[in-house]
Amino acid sequence: MRRFVAGEEIKPVHMRIGIMGACNMRCNFCNFHSPNEEQFYDLFSFKDSIATDKAVTLLREFAENDGRAVTFCGSGECTIHPGYTDICRAGHAAGLRIGLITNGSRLGRPKVASCVAETHTWVRIGLNAGTEATFDDITRDREQTFSKFIGSVGKLRESAVDPDFRIGFNYVITLQNYREIMDAARIAHESGAHYVRFEPEFYSAMGHETIESVMSEISESLTQAAELSTEAFEVSVPKLDRGPMDQVEEVEGDFEHCHYSRFVTAVGADGNLYPCPQVHLNSRYLIGNVVEQSYSEVLDGGPRAEWEASNPRRTDLCKSCFYRPQNELLELLKRGQIKLDEALDAYALEVPSTLHGDFV
Repeated sequence: MRRFVAGEEIKPVHMRIGIMGACNMRCNFCNFHSPNEEQFYDLFSFKDSIATDKAVTLLREFAENDGRAVTFCGSGECTIHPGYTDICRAGHAAGLRIGLITNGSRLGRPKVASCVAETHTWVRIGLNAGTEATFDDITRDREQTFSKFIGSVGKLRESAVDPDFRIGFNYVITLQNYREIMDAARIAHESGAHYVRFEPEFYSAMGHETIESVMSEISESLTQAAELSTEAFEVSVPKLDRGPMDQVEEVEGDFEHCHYSRFVTAVGADGNLYPCPQVHLNSRYLIGNVVEQSYSEVLDGGPRAEWEASNPRRTDLCKSCFYRPQNELLELLKRGQIKLDEALDAYALEVPSTLHGDFV
């Protein structure tokens, strides 16, 4: 942060990576398969995959270039990659902290479970229903994944090596499952999870349009679900007013440049580097291939500089921003309207210990 405020060059500390385009489920709200996103994720292919040795090399190079943490997420299901455990163990050995966003179907398998327990810092599982019937209908799951959540989550929480280990659920609210919010919150609590996180269905050119007609009922259910929160279990309730980011002219957020992409980067299953996990697999945001070239060559060499020179203002590409609070704070620090030491002192008083600080 000090180097950023001083205008010095910094390298991303957190990488979000998808090593697999294929998935063993087919969630009907999935951005990568939805007709609502056919134009946005134009580089998505379920055939894409980063080979195990290439992924290991990439993570080691990321660690050597100031990287601290890596999150495995989309566009497919990373845990079905045949080299997932080898990749994770290599990344962990290189000093990286590891997070995982998953559909949960492989967490009960011994090889994956032991790897997660021994190397991961956190895991977030797609719950997305409050009953098995709805879960199967939404995901097309054929492996009885839903019924195994309660047992597998509790076991991982008990066996995890990292003292900061956290495991919880994510729930995408849709017209098909919004009436099961309370059921899902209870299941998450009973499973032994640390939290359940609700988020409204979102598409880049539509915002939350698909669920606007039932937003009042959703808000009421979320208020009730929040009452299940305890010191040991958190119910995370989202903002319900994020606007569309694509095919619109109205701009949200008081910042000209995407500062957040200086701290976080994204790699798709196509091997390409992108400035942000929200826009990976979109050709407008493609920077360069870190599998064919090296990570440092793309990051520090011509490809990133060329991309930034051709896209100087984030408002030309991103009308809204998932990381708007972070970017607005960084903008204020950059302008000198907030003093870093004062902000850090105030933060330390409110949050004496930061959990998972490397996953910025």
